Amino acid sequence: MQNLQYSALERIRVTRPTDRLAYLERCAEGKLVFDLGALDETAYQAKQTTRHWLHARLCRTANSVVGIDNSSLVPDEGLATASNGRIVRENIFDLQPIIDKYGIPDLIVAGELIEHLPDTSSLLASLKATRALNGVELVVTTPNACCWHNTLVGLASRESMHKDHLQIYSYKTLRTLFERADLQIDELLPYRARFPEMIEGSSSMASASARIFQALVNGLETVSPILSAGWIVRARI
Repeated sequence: MQNLQYSALERIRVTRPTDRLAYLERCAEGKLVFDLGALDETAYQAKQTTRHWLHARLCRTANSVVGIDNSSLVPDEGLATASNGRIVRENIFDLQPIIDKYGIPDLIVAGELIEHLPDTSSLLASLKATRALNGVELVVTTPNACCWHNTLVGLASRESMHKDHLQIYSYKTLRTLFERADLQIDELLPYRARFPEMIEGSSSMASASARIFQALVNGLETVSPILSAGWIVRARI
């Protein structure tokens, strides 16, 4: 195992935060994409017809998108999501059957997934052990455990994390996780906070308050990107 030598107070230099969904759209352009955990079951009914559902955004630019999810909401025959997209009920820890059917992907996306897993290391190890995926691009996004909006709502004794999250990650923990899995990180970028459900699904006063809060948080993220809403890891298997 690689001996990681990180100082407890290592200085971290990161770029200004980006828009998560727009970034993933650009990554997917013209590619065969495997979208892990594609259904987004916790918000599927609310998001599927909006611009906030990652799977739909990937379908806008990719050549083909195969979503992989073990949710019971996915029928045995799969779920057609677009002319170039579908979701199949399969195991994200064993992609070989999907590769056999659809081919080797150009890109694997795991968007806001790893925080829901009890063992992210096993997922990365399964990808690394699948020989057909050698050299394939992997993009993972996950919320930042140390972010501005959690700090601000914490002042009101609140926490902005979904109840289904089992893991929390920071810049350093992500670096360690990927390096121990022997996955080469090409980019580790922060992404901006967005609160679309609060803005679009609330009363006019609540929506205005959410917009103001988002603008405040985005300003703070620009000043200190290390405290942005989440992280995008772009790597090679």
